[in-house]
Amino acid sequence: MSNPVDIKIARINKKEDVGRSIDKDKVHEVFQRNINEKLKSFYRLQQDWVNRAYKNFNDFDTYLILMYLMNKVYVNYSDRFHYMSMEAFYGQEKVGIDKLNLIEISKDLNIPKETVRRKINYLQSNDIIIRSGKSIFLRSKGLEIQKPMSTIENLSGLLSKLSMHLSVEDWFGQPLEKEDIKKFIIEHFTVSWEYWYRFQIPYLVRHRTHYGDLESWNVWGSIGLVQIRDLIESIENDVTRKPETYRDFFLATLKHKSKRGINASSISDISAIPRATVIRKLKSLEKKKHIIRNKKLEYSIGNNREHMKKIEENYITSQRSFSEYCTTMFNLMKFSKFSI
Repeated sequence: MSNPVDIKIARINKKEDVGRSIDKDKVHEVFQRNINEKLKSFYRLQQDWVNRAYKNFNDFDTYLILMYLMNKVYVNYSDRFHYMSMEAFYGQEKVGIDKLNLIEISKDLNIPKETVRRKINYLQSNDIIIRSGKSIFLRSKGLEIQKPMSTIENLSGLLSKLSMHLSVEDWFGQPLEKEDIKKFIIEHFTVSWEYWYRFQIPYLVRHRTHYGDLESWNVWGSIGLVQIRDLIESIENDVTRKPETYRDFFLATLKHKSKRGINASSISDISAIPRATVIRKLKSLEKKKHIIRNKKLEYSIGNNREHMKKIEENYITSQRSFSEYCTTMFNLMKFSKFSI
């Protein structure tokens, strides 16, 4: 039995395809059978996206709040079954949100209300947003900051690769070409990006909540990625060691003794976070035993059990959520009136 379809997707289904949909559990199962390839592509996409996001303001919280506001616009369009291409959306001088509620933003993003207020004031003073009573307008400058051309390129490539793995299943059909996916996202931008943000915002909030700030998470993640990539390389051609589930892969990562770590300068170069900030975050993470340092001043994942248990929970949740996001996109591209 297939899973319930989001009502917004159901409303844009072609008549002949009403009731048809790809099952998200089946997609998740196939992804687990192709963990190495899937995770390698996913983390490459995610790290590139997060680092680009930071560079806009040299601050994650400001960008996260702007994402939240943008998604309010996408959801509003979707609720009215109004869908726009990228060209049409970014061609607007400004877009509006009926009501700005700082308490709601604070609660949804788990960011203190006063911090939200400061970031909103920063966006306003830099002409990215305009406030009028409780309403808010995002100006073209704010829209341009969010224009995700490189992310669309990377995401289209990843979805195409994943569709190839799924195409071996009789319920999926033909794989999708990268250029067709890219064209789909650009032509149906607001609905496509609404679902990207539905995945991405909770993903960031989960990690911000655990680490206290996204800079610390990104520093830890840069260290973890070195270990993950080293593990993938070591087992790529070794069938007997290939993990069969996401949890197997996570446990294998913890047990893996990486041949190399990463130093503060390299983390700064990769993340664009200033080296002084990186060093401060490293000291805090090391004190909590979230990371360990070797004689070469290179860092690798630590062994704090409580921390790793929470990371495992976030990791499993994120992989499930990403499978659901991919399922939604494949359903849109295959069974909606927008279909490729």
